[in-house]
Amino acid sequence: MMKRISLARALTLGPKPGPALGLILGLTLGLALQAPAADAACRGIDYRDHLPAATEARLAREMAATPFSRGNHWVATKANRTIHVIGTMHGGDARMARVMRTLRPVLAAAGAIYLETSDTGLQRLDRMPDALARSFLLPQGQELRQLLPRDAWERFLLTARLSGVDPDTMNRMQPWAISMFVVQSGCRPYGFGLRRGLDDRISDFARRKRIPLGALETPEQALAAIAGLPLSDQARMLALELELVQSGKPEDATPVEAYFDQSVWTSFVLAPWISAQYSSFSGAETARLWRQYNRRVLDQRNQRWMKPILAARQDRIVAAVGAAHLPGENGVLNLLKAKGFKLTRAPW
Repeated sequence: MMKRISLARALTLGPKPGPALGLILGLTLGLALQAPAADAACRGIDYRDHLPAATEARLAREMAATPFSRGNHWVATKANRTIHVIGTMHGGDARMARVMRTLRPVLAAAGAIYLETSDTGLQRLDRMPDALARSFLLPQGQELRQLLPRDAWERFLLTARLSGVDPDTMNRMQPWAISMFVVQSGCRPYGFGLRRGLDDRISDFARRKRIPLGALETPEQALAAIAGLPLSDQARMLALELELVQSGKPEDATPVEAYFDQSVWTSFVLAPWISAQYSSFSGAETARLWRQYNRRVLDQRNQRWMKPILAARQDRIVAAVGAAHLPGENGVLNLLKAKGFKLTRAPW
């Protein structure tokens, strides 16, 4: 709560935009880092256990058609190069301890370990230039209330009150940031700065063993990917999420449970169907919004990551990235296959 009050104060800091923006960014990320401690544990349902026969059959077809749709640990080999690709979950879960017991020998043998981004990169976000801090803010003269339909704005006001944030403050922020930092869920396994997930544990292990740590992108690049979504789509996605939060829909534990049975892509296939059951949004629109999101946040980043992965000097490396980045035509595994690597599934 204290972080959210401070954020509200930062966003109303008068006419000095430079310092204010730096403080906004630092405190916003502070909120992100604090969020898991404040959230309740995930007590949702695995929607895969509640599918009608037709939806279950469609899910099976889509999983079968998606390259590398299952598996959280793969080994890519080519000539003298070996790349262990590990799918992570950024949020914490006690089951990670078992996963780490399996992965420690692989990590210990690596010449270097590459994560999506680095802890030091996240820690320096509060010293970013104002131009990047504006990734969190709407363009001058625009307000959230202008982007949202009246019913969505009313839902936002209710959510803001329950979250302890000032609606006038949030009115200046881009919808993606509000969705990530204000509309919270104990079942949300992905996001910036979440602690005790597999990434965090791998990073700690690498430091203890003095294994070189690298980053596949800067925090600036990660933020730019999501902030680059059209504002109209950001607003629709926020409106959808607000409607779902207040619909009585059970929390969606599918992403977490699918991660631990190494089929995280099932949650992405089902997301539009689940949303359509509990909202006024059509299945076609929810599918379009998800495609847009996945294209920018998954596909484009995967393609950019190929350069540092392939340029690594060490013959044996680990690339540990969010599990959703592994499957698909533009997934990390298929992109490595296109570069001539042989892929073999490994214990996880």
